[in-house]
Amino acid sequence: MKQPTLLLRNFGPGVRLGLTLLCLVILGGSGVSGYFLREHHAGRDLRQGFSFDDIRAHYHGMRSKSPMIVALEEKNHPANLDPKLREALINWLNSDRLTQDYDNFDLGDLAPAEILAANCVSCHDANATGPDAYPQLPLRYFDDVRTASVSRNINPVDPKKLIISLHAHSLGLASLCMVTVLLLALTRAPSPCKGVLAVLIGGGLLVDLAAWIPAADNAAWVYAIMGGGFAFQAGTVLALCTVILDLWLPLGKPR
Repeated sequence: MKQPTLLLRNFGPGVRLGLTLLCLVILGGSGVSGYFLREHHAGRDLRQGFSFDDIRAHYHGMRSKSPMIVALEEKNHPANLDPKLREALINWLNSDRLTQDYDNFDLGDLAPAEILAANCVSCHDANATGPDAYPQLPLRYFDDVRTASVSRNINPVDPKKLIISLHAHSLGLASLCMVTVLLLALTRAPSPCKGVLAVLIGGGLLVDLAAWIPAADNAAWVYAIMGGGFAFQAGTVLALCTVILDLWLPLGKPR
């Protein structure tokens, strides 16, 4: 197939070197954006670490009872727990004194730390074994208990801030995408490959940004944000790598 007259490889060494360095800058920025996403949203769901719930909490918000409340009230777990102790735990979990009353000596045997140590830790421990062991939810230390005791009532990001961020992202990223796709079009890569990458970049960005606002009302749109963002990043990285390779591969060699 006849190659187009204008090819990136036909530019001089200086121009090709400059384009290569700029592509590397963008690739580095893509990596930093992933790190920023994790650091900025980690803990948004009131849980340690970074997970899908952090993204959902940011765009849609979250309403959920703590795992301990669910176990005590809805699952009646543990079944043999004294009703008085169960009521004491539930009252503590529904209060705003989780830290202050956890091992409050004034509560005596009704202190949550005492109840958990006597009735729960044998199964809920990182080293627990046996048919009833559940080491995935340790309750020996307060840091673990706090994670399992907090109910989540998280509001999504403020709509005004979301609009400002959407404005900046749409203009900045769309301009970057247009330059990336144009550079990709001037490479010697097969046309179908260039078409697929261009659709991943443009379509992924469109789906990602278009889902921001409706995600506040419907959590299903959060999946569109994640999927579109992944497609955009993957397409951009692959396109820039293609550009860099094309800038330096000899003319006339197999693609």
